[in-house]
Amino acid sequence: MKRWYAIYCKPREDERAELHLDHQAFEVFRPKHRVRRKRRGAMTTLIESLFPRYLFIHLDDVTQNWAPIRSTRGVAGMVRWGDHVPPVPEPVIDCLRRNVDEVGCIPTPQADYQKGDRLVIQEGAFTGHEGLFYGRRGEDRVMLLLEVMKQPQTMVFPEASVARG
Repeated sequence: MKRWYAIYCKPREDERAELHLDHQAFEVFRPKHRVRRKRRGAMTTLIESLFPRYLFIHLDDVTQNWAPIRSTRGVAGMVRWGDHVPPVPEPVIDCLRRNVDEVGCIPTPQADYQKGDRLVIQEGAFTGHEGLFYGRRGEDRVMLLLEVMKQPQTMVFPEASVARG
């Protein structure tokens, strides 16, 4: 009977492990998500593993040979509890697989800011200043109401650069 199991990967090698296991004809699943990161001074969207250093593999515990998994590039080993390799519950994998898009990414929900929420700017020229959430501008930008030179001003910031105060 085939079940899903978790594999623990070497640091920053989950993509490599997925590729090499796939080349060996194993069915693997590595859910991903989009994250905003600052690179070379600009915010960019990257695709990363939802569970860094982990991926899932669909194996038959009776007829399939698991030995090649141990020596696969990027793989540190199977997730174990002592000598036992526990299966991942099928509903967990089903839920994850149902929610991935065409590139295997699970949509990351936007923060649920309400008008008037107090937010603190985390980076840029206004680092440390507080503002009130005013609205959204596009997918990843927020408008804040700031007091600049004793005057209320509406300014737009990347959502990744603000946090609740």
